[in-house]
Amino acid sequence: MREFGGGGAVPTGIEKGASHLRPPWHRLLAGGRRQRRSYVIGVLALLLVGVAVIFPFTQKVWAISVDGQVVGWAEDKEQVADLGATILKEDGSPPEAAGRVSYSEVPKRQVNLSAEEDLRKELARTLLGLREGYTITVAGEPLVRVASEADAKAVIEGIKDSFNSGPEVEVKDVTLQEEVSFRAEMVKASEIRGIEEAVTYLLRGTDETKEYEVKSGDSLWSIARAHDLRVADLEKANPGLKGYLQPGQKLNLVVPKPYVNVITQEEKTVTEKIPFETQTVKDSTLYTYEKKVRTPGQAGSKQVTYSIVRQNGQVLEQEVINTVVEKEPVTQVVAVGTKKPTIVGTGSYVWPVSRGGTITSRFGRRGSSFHEGVDIAAPTGTPVLAADDGVVVLAGWKGGYGKCIIVEHGNGSATLYGHLSQILVQQGHKVEKGKTIGLVGSTGKSTGPHLHFEIMQSGVKKNPLNYFTHK
Repeated sequence: MREFGGGGAVPTGIEKGASHLRPPWHRLLAGGRRQRRSYVIGVLALLLVGVAVIFPFTQKVWAISVDGQVVGWAEDKEQVADLGATILKEDGSPPEAAGRVSYSEVPKRQVNLSAEEDLRKELARTLLGLREGYTITVAGEPLVRVASEADAKAVIEGIKDSFNSGPEVEVKDVTLQEEVSFRAEMVKASEIRGIEEAVTYLLRGTDETKEYEVKSGDSLWSIARAHDLRVADLEKANPGLKGYLQPGQKLNLVVPKPYVNVITQEEKTVTEKIPFETQTVKDSTLYTYEKKVRTPGQAGSKQVTYSIVRQNGQVLEQEVINTVVEKEPVTQVVAVGTKKPTIVGTGSYVWPVSRGGTITSRFGRRGSSFHEGVDIAAPTGTPVLAADDGVVVLAGWKGGYGKCIIVEHGNGSATLYGHLSQILVQQGHKVEKGKTIGLVGSTGKSTGPHLHFEIMQSGVKKNPLNYFTHK
């Protein structure tokens, strides 16, 4: 062996045969500064590669669930919470609904992160209960949601068919006054309506309903007054309503304010009567109080075609566009007598009420009016007597007089008997002084049973009490 000392040689066996046993760091130290730097960089690179390989298998992300159903995956839990809160706020839903969202950690390598827009859609769908549907808009305003495109089309057709004008009407055109359209979108399942419900809502403009059951004695006026409405309001709320009401009939009290107005253009052909005219001729063989039909009148008939424009069933315009006469009318000819009655009164009068009676109002001014006769109070049914001989020229209803008789006595004199309960003579009858012609009553404008009695001379009203000693 060689000695270890200054300049001594190393034994040959050790120098050549044992060099592979030296550690790398020993060679690194032996190689100098540059070699040591290269070695360190290599070791660090190996460490970084190891971390990169191991880290994906251990990194976690959040699985987002709503009511236990996974809707997506995200790295930022707080960002998802903010997104959910924004969705609820924009919808007007209570913020407590955010509690339906839950989060759980899962390895990132097992899932694909959701795009923000996809996650927004899924959160909105599940939090708000959305589903695919169709929204019907009127004049650009979304009003009704339905389940399908077929339902949306059926709603629009249902609106157009809602106002049936009857079998005699030929509908030429139906249009909607407002622009109505529909579009597919995600809608709340709770807001989806059936076809009939959607049609009713768009035509009424409200979901409110209020009915009234007609009772005996009701009228449109009394019902309207009791519910703070006008008769016109009731008619609008009940299209086609007739004035005559039946007990038990149901009336709608809510006046519709439609979202959609239906305009129909129609033609209607009906058969109408042509009224006959009446011609009068003088006949000297008849008394002045007599009339006789010489030729009976007959109504004609015609086919009339109308052009009609309606809005929601109510007529806006109507005009005749064609008329075909089927049968001409026949003019009625009436003979009017000119012969003066042969009976002439005596010129003196008897008291017109049997058993006396009580004078309750005399001839002359009464308040702001003028009383043209005398009122004689008597029980209903008391006989009324002809004041003088004469001929009955009127026996029937006469305005405020109610049931009334007028007797002409000749020489321009006549007497009137008003407010009768019964009339016992007919026009044209000859009557004798003192004979019963009617019964006391309170018909017409009257406040109680009495006889209103007048005397006329050549058409001028006279004070009846001037003709009697009985006052």
